[in-house]
Amino acid sequence: MIDRPKFTEFTYKWLDNHLGDHRSTLRYDTVELKMDGIWGCMNINESGEYQIFSRTGKIKKEGNFTSDGAFAWPLHDTILLGEFIKGSQWGHKMGLDGDFYVFDCLKYNFIDMSMSAQKVRRYAIKEVVEAITRGSREKSPWVLKLPSYKINRFRDMWKHFVCDNGYEGMVLKDSTAAYGEPGAWARVKAVSEIEYMCIGFADADSESRYAGQVGAVIGSLIDKPCEVKCSGLTDKERKIYTVSPADYIGRVFTATGKGFFPSGSLRHPKFGYWRDDKRIAECTYDQIPEIIRED
Repeated sequence: MIDRPKFTEFTYKWLDNHLGDHRSTLRYDTVELKMDGIWGCMNINESGEYQIFSRTGKIKKEGNFTSDGAFAWPLHDTILLGEFIKGSQWGHKMGLDGDFYVFDCLKYNFIDMSMSAQKVRRYAIKEVVEAITRGSREKSPWVLKLPSYKINRFRDMWKHFVCDNGYEGMVLKDSTAAYGEPGAWARVKAVSEIEYMCIGFADADSESRYAGQVGAVIGSLIDKPCEVKCSGLTDKERKIYTVSPADYIGRVFTATGKGFFPSGSLRHPKFGYWRDDKRIAECTYDQIPEIIRED
């Protein structure tokens, strides 16, 4: 299997501050979108047979681009990396379910591309995707090149794709770097916020050092009942909520996470802070981006 490079992690706010400074020393010159899919490795052989593997080595899809195994297949021994949109509610809503968005090419017609610069590998991606489109017997191409943009577009991309259309975030890349070069890729994920009303508290794990205390604040939306357990409490908060839970039930709080589920819950929800300036009536489902909401 191909190891995934380690990402440098940034928040959008940190990135915005640093790239807004003309003296910035950040090495990244291109940006790509982070979609709600799985990391996939596609191997293609000289007969047009392909397999897509997950990070754990499981085969997620396999087949033959040439329905009759034709000998005119244009590719030989090629390895692509991409985002496979499979089993994602977001992908289904966007009409992308089953698509494979290629963001790297590590081998092209027997040639090892891993030590070539990212911009060279990106050119190889274009050649491979075009070859698949020409040679495949399938009517609707599902292997697509993930677009890459200049870094100075990151603010507009964040607003349009992440905030308005539910993309997971962005990946910054150094176009001169070889594959796996330390620090060459950085990930900027959305830190989502939402207001919930407190409907109760969950107990801490009975085998943890917090046994007998509160472990999470439970939140819900006023117009779409859900039960979201928000962790991330400090020791002081645990003690206060354990002693006086009734003082907080019915109050509004802000929770943070890494995106939304159609149910109204956050991904990896964490308690933020109480909002005395907010009313329960404001804890509504329309806080969830429209593209993610249930029909």
